[in-house]
Amino acid sequence: MNSLKDIAKVLKKAKRIALFTHNNPDSDALGCVFGLYYAFKTMGKEAEIFIKDEIPYVNQRLIDTKLINSGECSPTQFDTFMCCDVSELQRIGCGDNIFNLTNNTIVLDHHITAQLIGKYNHIDASISSCSELVYDLLKLMKVRFNAKILSCIYMGLSADTNSFINANTNAHSFKVAYEIAKFGIDLTTINEVIYKSMSKDEIAFKQYLWNNYKAEKDVAYIVMDYKTLQELKGNNSSCSNFSSKLLSIDKINYAFSLIEKEPGVLSLSMRSRSGYNVRIVAEKFGGGGHTCAAGAKIASKAINKIKKEIVSAIRQSK
Repeated sequence: MNSLKDIAKVLKKAKRIALFTHNNPDSDALGCVFGLYYAFKTMGKEAEIFIKDEIPYVNQRLIDTKLINSGECSPTQFDTFMCCDVSELQRIGCGDNIFNLTNNTIVLDHHITAQLIGKYNHIDASISSCSELVYDLLKLMKVRFNAKILSCIYMGLSADTNSFINANTNAHSFKVAYEIAKFGIDLTTINEVIYKSMSKDEIAFKQYLWNNYKAEKDVAYIVMDYKTLQELKGNNSSCSNFSSKLLSIDKINYAFSLIEKEPGVLSLSMRSRSGYNVRIVAEKFGGGGHTCAAGAKIASKAINKIKKEIVSAIRQSK
């Protein structure tokens, strides 16, 4: 394991940096790579963001999607390859073919189950969002912060703590938020976009989710096959976020969404209240994450069978 100072030394020497994050990127993933991108630009470095998957609707209003390269990354065009908020190789949304020990690779993550190993690695599971690690790293590098950098970091921090109410929120979360607020960035706009904006299609999709979720004792869940997902013009990101909403139901301690995001490929997103562990459940299905927020990618067409196995695994984990 490397310290943030080690990572900072490597990045100071880098001239051309390729940035990666996990597939189906969320606000924290995007906050990391965009915050780093803008920071590297202020340092006179070349940087490029590689993401193949669709960007969630809310994030499209907060980041410049034109900066994203959805193509393949050529190893010869960069001297450093950095991946943020990714716990395992198969979850890299773009660049897994070049992210190996033969390249000058850096891993920055906050998942306790982190398995992705680069040449340099810094994993801190005590931090609530990977965007906070980016902030700490850039401070060490004495980057001259600007509104673009800090807006990206705040977007990731706020979303990964669910506006500072999730169990992962801690003193460091508030400290970073305080320092960003002191800078004077437009927190109101970021918060309104993340928590108070939806497209009409998304509203209709969320209505379907609320009308069709199921509950068994203290477990609530939504299951959706690929055909339904396409008919409703939905996306995996909206379903993943919905598992957090299900926890608002009284006496529900576990929530999950099981979505067939493409034929034969199931995306599992799990959330739990404080004191209940979904990470150990996700690990049984080849995934991982945090104690109260975890997930997995499952190759199967038997979505109802997998759903029953997940509910059973939750029961056994108690």
